[in-house]
Amino acid sequence: MIKHMVLFAFRDDVTAEDRQSILDELDTLPSQYPAMRNWTCGENISNRSTTLKMTHAFVVEFDGQDDLLDYVTSQGHENFVTHRWRPVIEHQVIVSYEYDQISTSPN
Repeated sequence: MIKHMVLFAFRDDVTAEDRQSILDELDTLPSQYPAMRNWTCGENISNRSTTLKMTHAFVVEFDGQDDLLDYVTSQGHENFVTHRWRPVIEHQVIVSYEYDQISTSPN
């Protein structure tokens, strides 16, 4: 499995309405890309970072590297990033890592 995380901060001059529009659009991604699993997105409630404050994050899982690459290289993703994302995002950190899926439920 691949866990893909994007931590980000909106630019200060982005209106609340425009922020919500981007967040709403992000929430449509799993319906557009069926390989996405366990999508979550939310506002950062931690105040522990003292260097670079991220306002939001999303986390999604993919079955494998090929599924992640299909998503990030898709035309829809590229259009969103170029026309909607980059104009309103001040900072972002993207992390993807591979892991073995382990059940946390009791046997």
